[in-house]
Parts: sequence; C-alpha cells; structure tokens
Amino acid sequence: MLKPRPWSRYAKDLQRAMIPIRTQRSLQSMPRSYSPFQAQRQRCFHSNGIRHDQHLQGYKDADRFHGKYPNRTHMCGDLRPGDKDKQVVLCGWAQPSRSLSQELVFLPIRDASGTTQLVYRAEHCPPHIKATLQKLSTESVVCVEGVVRARPEGTINERLPTGGIEVEIQQIYCLNPASPQLPFWPSQPQLPNEEMRLKYRYLDLRRPALQNNLRLRSLTANTVRQYLIDQHGFTEIETPTLFKSTPEGAREFVVPTRKPGLFYALPQSPQQHKQMLMAAGFDRYFQIARCFRDEDLRADRQPEFTQIDLEMSFVSVDQVQQVIEGMVSAIWSKALGIQLTKASFPHMTYHDAMTKYGSDKPDLRFDMQIQDMTRSLKKDNEGRLDCLVVKQGASQLTGGDLKMLIKDLELTDTEQHHFGFVKINDNNQAHWQQKCGGGLRHGMETLSADEQQRMNKDLNVEQGDIVFVHQRPDYLYGGNTLMGRTRLQLANHLQRKGHLTLDTGFKFVWIESFPLFTPDEQGVRTWQATHHPFTAPFDEDIPLLGSDPAKVRGQHYDLVLNGMEIGGGSIRIHSPVMQTFIFDKVLQLEKHEYERFDHLVDALGGGCPPHGGIALGFDRLMAILCQSSSIRDVIAFPKAAGGKDFVVDSPSQVTPSQLKEYGLKVTTETLS
Repeated sequence: MLKPRPWSRYAKDLQRAMIPIRTQRSLQSMPRSYSPFQAQRQRCFHSNGIRHDQHLQGYKDADRFHGKYPNRTHMCGDLRPGDKDKQVVLCGWAQPSRSLSQELVFLPIRDASGTTQLVYRAEHCPPHIKATLQKLSTESVVCVEGVVRARPEGTINERLPTGGIEVEIQQIYCLNPASPQLPFWPSQPQLPNEEMRLKYRYLDLRRPALQNNLRLRSLTANTVRQYLIDQHGFTEIETPTLFKSTPEGAREFVVPTRKPGLFYALPQSPQQHKQMLMAAGFDRYFQIARCFRDEDLRADRQPEFTQIDLEMSFVSVDQVQQVIEGMVSAIWSKALGIQLTKASFPHMTYHDAMTKYGSDKPDLRFDMQIQDMTRSLKKDNEGRLDCLVVKQGASQLTGGDLKMLIKDLELTDTEQHHFGFVKINDNNQAHWQQKCGGGLRHGMETLSADEQQRMNKDLNVEQGDIVFVHQRPDYLYGGNTLMGRTRLQLANHLQRKGHLTLDTGFKFVWIESFPLFTPDEQGVRTWQATHHPFTAPFDEDIPLLGSDPAKVRGQHYDLVLNGMEIGGGSIRIHSPVMQTFIFDKVLQLEKHEYERFDHLVDALGGGCPPHGGIALGFDRLMAILCQSSSIRDVIAFPKAAGGKDFVVDSPSQVTPSQLKEYGLKVTTETLS
C-alpha cells in the first residue's frame, strides 16, 4: 500500500507541471522511472493542460472566507421580539443595504425561512464591519454574529414577521461574494422576461414565491404518501424508465442503444407496468411517477412531467373515486386548510357535459348553460341546435368585442355556415330566428309565430340579450363543441370587462360514461381509442363492440377542477380475448403493432384480477394549489417552449464518436 505523500512533494509535482511546455518535453525525454501513483499524477497534469496562473494562484481567493465559521443558531425568519438580547448566528443572502449616515447602516439578509434586518451602529460595532458592508454585493452569502434588539418605536415593519426586531452586528463573514454583474436580483421589483429567469433559474428560485411553491409541492407529495400507505394500504413501487415503443397516441422519446437497430422508449405513463403489477397480485399500487411525451408545449404541458399514479384490484368505479376524493380532500386540508365534503365532487355524464357546457372539462364557476333547441329545426334537418343566451349582452359586448370573439374561435367554413348571433331589440324580438344567417335561417324559416314565441319563452329571451346559435352534428365526440368554445370566450370577455365574476371556490366534477371510441380524424382507421385501448366497456355495451362501436361507452372517469382536467382513469380490460379483439377488429391495428402489447395480453391471460385505477397530473394540481397560470412555476427546472432547457443549454449535440457508437447518423433532410 502506498503511503500518503506530504504536501511538499505534491507542491513539487505542481510546480513541475508549470514548467513551460518546451522544457517539459525535454524533461520527458530524460529516462526516469515512475511509481504507478506518480505515473497517474503525471498523466493527470498533462491531460488537464497547462494554465500557469490558475494552478499556481487560483486557490488564492481573498474575497471568500475559507475556514471555520460559527454554526448557525437561528433561521432568519424565526426571530421575534421574545428573542431580545439573545446572541445569535445567522446565515443567508445579503439584500441591498441602506446607509442612513456614516454611523448607521441597515442590511437585510434572507434565507429559506424569511428575512431579518441587520444593523451596524458605529458606537457598538467594530470599525472593520462597515468596510465589509460597503464592499458587499447584493446576493452575497454571509454569516453574521450579533445580538437581537427590539426595533425603536415607529420603525416596526408590520409586513414582516421579523419586523419587530433587528440584529446588531458583532462580526460578519463573507462566505461567498456574488458577482456585481448578476443578470438580475431575485428581490428586484421588476423582473426580467421568463427566458432570462429560466436561464438563471438558480437565481430565480431564490424568490420566496417559487420557494413556497416547491415546499408546498413537497408537503403535498408527503400528504399523498401518508394517505395512500397509512390509511389505504397502498404499496409504492417504482416502474422502469427505460421502456419499449408502443402505439399509445402521443409521440415518444426514443432512446438508442449500442445494439444496432434496437431502442428503448421513455414511458408516457406506467400504464402497462401497473396493470402487470395487478396480475402479480400487489392489489394496491401507487407511485409519484415521471412520464415523458414528445408533444408541442403549452402552459400546462412539459415534455417530462409528474403524475400521482395508482391502480387497485377488485374495485368498482365508485371505489376508485372514493379513494381519490379522500386523497384530494386530505391535500386541500393540509395545503390550504379547506375542508371538502362528498358534495364537493358531483357527477356528470360526458353527454350532459357536452350538451350543457360544450366541453368534457366544464368550468362550473359560472353558469351560462347551452340549451338544446333542436325541436325548432325543420324535420328534414340533420344535427342539433345549440343556443346560448348572454343576458343584457348587447350593452356589455361591443361590435369590436364580437369581432374579436369570432376571430378567436377560428371558425371553419362549415362552422361559419351554421353559426351566428343576434342582438335582441324591440324590432326583432318576436322573429329574431329569421335574422340568423346562412344555413341557420334556412333551418328555422318554417317556424310559426307560436313556435317562435315558445322558443323565446324556453330561452327566456329579452330585449338587450344576445343569442348565439349553432347547428352541430348529432354525434358528440372530442373535447368540446363550437358553442362550448364560444361559452369560454364569452366568459373571458365579460370577466375582463367586469360583467362576470367567477365563483372563487373550487368546483370539482367527475365526468363519466365517455364514448369508448372516437372517429379517427386522420382517416387512417375508422376508430381510435378515446383515452387508451385498455379501458373496459360498460357490460351492457359489450355486444355493440362488433356491430356499433360508436355507441359503446367506456368505464372511464375524469376529475375536472375549474375547467381543467386534473386526473383520469378507468376500469381496465382484464380479458385477453376482449383486449385482442379491440386491438385487431375495432382499432384495426396491424399485427406487428398489437404484438408489441403481447407482454400485457399474456399477463391478462395468466390470471389477472379485475382492476382499475387513475392518474392525477401532479404538476397541474400544484399549479392550481399555488394559484399559478403555468406549471413552470411549480417545477424546479422546467423546460421552456420547444422543450429548451436554458440552464444547461439542452437539447444539445453529441460528438461524432457517440453517434458512431450508437449507429446513428444525423441528417438535415426534410422528412416527408
């Protein structure tokens, strides 16, 4: 075993490494034998290159305190008037100082718990402290010894929990001065744009608002674990991150391997693994799972995201929902101090949500329901007639507002032909139906005076109202209707102008009985799974799988909050025969496509119990709890638009040797 070498010998090696390159080469040519340890150090010095000043002088850093500093006794946000005259040691980040005179300087310092004001008084503090304060840059890391003093009368800051005290400095250590050229200070009133803040995320995360978000996220994750494990007997199990490519809908992130032509894929969800865990007999599984989807980003999307994922054996829809209602109630109680009840979670079918609110994610914080006036159409007309009345909207929405509304709706030619609105006044109240343009007027032109009057009564139409009308297809599918989009746009306009106030509460709703299949809008196949191909149909709809898939309802359920889907789940197919039939006959997957699910079908055939589960979007849930408009505010290091990570500048290129090792070639050709 080699004995440790004294520092003097390391210093000689260091000095030898600093000899000019030409001289080194001459020394290298001299015959000399090295021990294995010496040879390793020589290779290290030569491979790292020669940097004269850095190697010989770089460790000298007079600006930073190197050595033992006092142990912290208190957090900055913990001190109160009851701590008066206590000797304390605080550590934190220096904020901009205020110098009232040569003898009086104030310096706030901040740590994770809050801010405390330090004070320098010339008559009580050593003179060198003032010099240290004067050259201290904002956001420098300091350690301070001092005594807690009560603030003089009239100087108490009621806005701060520590506003009744200050700490008189006895000694200060600059542990690490911040660069005077920081791109921004976390405490400055006017922050730079989001791209700059994402690039310097480690500075942005010092802001109390973001720190509070991430601490609440940690608290919520702990609440979930305690609820599921301690109260309901769940087992937390980690499923693989390196998965295989399977056709589940969204684009996948593909991971190359060094085996030619073979790839992993990052999981879009733990769906297949958790179903196999049910086949394995774990009964109740959960994890706070990382998921990956190569999608275009919006305010509520990230390429990598987190979900609270769980699965249970031998359960019904009601049992899954009861567990989730209890978990959400526990989160709301712990995080917000709000008590939710069973009545906080009403139920609504997909059909009712789409017909009354025009969305499978209805926002129940305002009413403005859509009304079905199909009976007012001519009998030979196909489709349904949706009507939406904005009470006294004629005085609340200008012509410019309505033009902007139509522009934001981005109507197709067909939609324009079957969509319109009428401002109700004294001249047209009795026969406004004839004022609708295009195909709408043709569809209602045979209405008698009595029918028009009955329609007005049903809609409660009055002078000053605006009536929006749309004739839509009879078959409902997808996430919204044109009138549903109109409803949301109207709410935005009216709210912005002060004519609509949203309910300030949390409006949950379970949406159920979705169609199991929806038409394939890309035209490749007849049907596609509304959610995923593993959802079980209603028992009474099973005979329709082979004859009329459009009428098959799935045992799927979404939990919606304030117009946002925060979770979705279903009872799963546990029959390998039915699962294969849906892959092959209904979804019309090619054999090589559904063979990628053989592992799951085999597990179902190995004695898999009936099971169901759900996944809640953790990032979106936290954004709601933190009252943030973007999930980026509740993620430590989020991606920007396009998946860009400005902190580490990724995605980035790899070296040609790496590409060669994985058998890859980069092409700039446009793929058709």
